[in-house]
Amino acid sequence: MVARERIEGPVARGAKEQRGIHAMEVGGTLLRHLADAGEPVTMAALSAATNVPLNQVFTYMVSLVRTGLVRRDALTHSYEPGPLSLNLGLSALAQLPLLHETVRRATDLVSEANQGLLVAIWADRGPTVIRYVGPDIYMHTGLHVGLVMSIAHSSTGRLFAAFMPKEEVGPLLDREISKRSKAAGTQSTEVLDDMLLDIRQKRLARTMGLPIPGIDSLSAPIFNRAGKAELAVTVFGPSEAIDVSWDGSVAQRLSVLTSELSAGGGSSAIHV
Repeated sequence: MVARERIEGPVARGAKEQRGIHAMEVGGTLLRHLADAGEPVTMAALSAATNVPLNQVFTYMVSLVRTGLVRRDALTHSYEPGPLSLNLGLSALAQLPLLHETVRRATDLVSEANQGLLVAIWADRGPTVIRYVGPDIYMHTGLHVGLVMSIAHSSTGRLFAAFMPKEEVGPLLDREISKRSKAAGTQSTEVLDDMLLDIRQKRLARTMGLPIPGIDSLSAPIFNRAGKAELAVTVFGPSEAIDVSWDGSVAQRLSVLTSELSAGGGSSAIHV
């Protein structure tokens, strides 16, 4: 009996619910609803969805905005995840074994000093850069971790548009095309559909001088077990210095790498 108590005692005590801070848990509930909503949310909607009194929601939002976990739109007075939430999310993504292996191996593809590498994932707002490797000269063009790439005008965006479900990509793509309908070089829907079909066949996407003039790029997908494009790997560089031909060395090495890293693609595949 004594021996049994010695074995079960610590387990019972360890299983006892630990005391936490209730306010943190309420704040977490509000943050979870903001994340799940996928769009800016009013305080009234937050109160109704979480059963937290409106006056308390206001108090929590004041503190969450101050920490950067939440952002308040000055015009609509609605709330959405803030910059600290984005940084936390990107930091969590950066811990994925697949990402570590992708960056480790893909860095070898950047053979020239003036070439760069992006790894992106599909997020609520579209293709989002989660890792950047390359010279600082590209930082002046706006390339950075957290950047949401153009779906229609970047090789990264086109790649996700080709392989992601149409119901996920369609609304964001239509919105972008609508905003740029008067801009020079905007593709028609028919031309874009043909382009996406070609990307699916080649498993490669290419842009020349888009979205950054003078910069060409090639992108290839990494698929998970379910056959969904998990990551996009993009190699880019000055038009006069990088070969983005379909049968060029960059395209061949990029295709081999992403095929091996995709689930089931080879002995080195990493499953996510």
